Amino acid sequence: MSPIPATLSHSYLARQVGSLAISHVHVENPMARMRAVSWFNSVAKLGIYLPLFLVHDFGCLLTSQPGPSGYRIEAPAANLAQIGVTKQVRNTVARYERLIRKISESDVVAKLAGWRLRDDLIAVLLTRVLSDAYQRWRDPTKSVGTEELPLDLGMYRDADVLGHFKAFEAQPLWAFLEHLADLELHIYTCTELIDLDTVRLLGLFKEDSANGSEAIGSSLDLVDLVSALDSPEANDVANFSLDLLPSVLETKRASGAQTFAVDGYASIERKGHIDSLMLSELAYDDELFEQKVVNQELLYFGHEREREDERRLHYILVDSSASMRGKRQVFARGLALTLVKKLGLQGDEIWLRFFDSRLHETVKVARAKAFPVPYLLSFRSEHGRNYGKVFRQLLVEMTRLGRDHHRNVVIYIITHGQCHVAPDLISVLAQHASLYGIIILPSSELGLEFLPLLDRQQIVEDESFRSREGRRDRALDIVDDVSAKGEHE
Repeated sequence: MSPIPATLSHSYLARQVGSLAISHVHVENPMARMRAVSWFNSVAKLGIYLPLFLVHDFGCLLTSQPGPSGYRIEAPAANLAQIGVTKQVRNTVARYERLIRKISESDVVAKLAGWRLRDDLIAVLLTRVLSDAYQRWRDPTKSVGTEELPLDLGMYRDADVLGHFKAFEAQPLWAFLEHLADLELHIYTCTELIDLDTVRLLGLFKEDSANGSEAIGSSLDLVDLVSALDSPEANDVANFSLDLLPSVLETKRASGAQTFAVDGYASIERKGHIDSLMLSELAYDDELFEQKVVNQELLYFGHEREREDERRLHYILVDSSASMRGKRQVFARGLALTLVKKLGLQGDEIWLRFFDSRLHETVKVARAKAFPVPYLLSFRSEHGRNYGKVFRQLLVEMTRLGRDHHRNVVIYIITHGQCHVAPDLISVLAQHASLYGIIILPSSELGLEFLPLLDRQQIVEDESFRSREGRRDRALDIVDDVSAKGEHE
């Protein structure tokens, strides 16, 4: 046994661990409780302090399938007998069991469980389903003494949950359980309203991180995730993005490496083919040579070298002013997300920024860094618009970037037909970067004086928005043109 230390036996930690005695969803995986603690901490960062058993039960439904290798739903009859609960409490527990079974029968839950979502996304889904029920619970002590639970497997795997349950006053827990049972239909409705397209889009980008569990970690990132799942506009962008992304996911990732001729070498490496082994390594005696092989300390000639300085920088600017609301916003953000994916697979670096009356935060996307999709889906701006200020700020940045880093920059400007900027400002900017304009024109006239100064332009007219297929095809035409232009430069 690995019990909770005695110093914590009456703490918030012990009460949460003890609540697992009334868990109804049973999983054979010994890491299930640890995952539940991780979900619990993430949900708590959003100000929602749910009992650990509830997070465990709902989380297991979202991450595993029913059956011998998955989960089973079973009331903890033996634990309830030892606790000695009243008839009223047994009725409450039976109602909770009915709620759990109803949630498990949801088609939405079945689909989510099959997608193997990462823990931070599971935590946000739990918040989406249970936060409203929590907020309706009027107990003034529901957030008193709350704290983050330690991620220590030994504290949970073999803990005496029944003993810890008996050590605290359980009446508030039974009252909350009855509150949940009263909201059975509401909780089920919240589950059914999860937008699967948004979740699927977020899942498509999880592999972009070297460690998926660390792709999103701060409370601010979690807030972006919650906003993305709650926003109808974000759902529209997700739906459009899923129309576009399948066409780019087959793109092979470029290595970004320069290959030298067979008679030349670029570098000395710790890894390589035996034919490239430096001859001096063979001078070691057998024992030392074998030790260097085991420790990967042999030196090899390398024919390839990363060309970081010569890689293009794709700078995507997305207009977020009020004039871009509605179908313009959906098209712009879906296109931007697809461009990020396409250009990233080609091995180049991408920077993305929103602008209105100013340039907002720069999101830098390299091959080893995940793209924060929730940020793109949920970003909102209420700062009006001042395009002159924006492009003057951009010119200063491009001047500094060219002077200090000598980067080959391509700027993509995704905006609308009323983005008026002085032509002389665009002319100077064009001396520092290639300019690619994407002007979205549903129900608007085109009257931009700087268009002839752009290296390339795409005008998205109203006809493209008259059907889903037309909108998709127009966006893919732009993606293909951008990709072809980059390959020939």
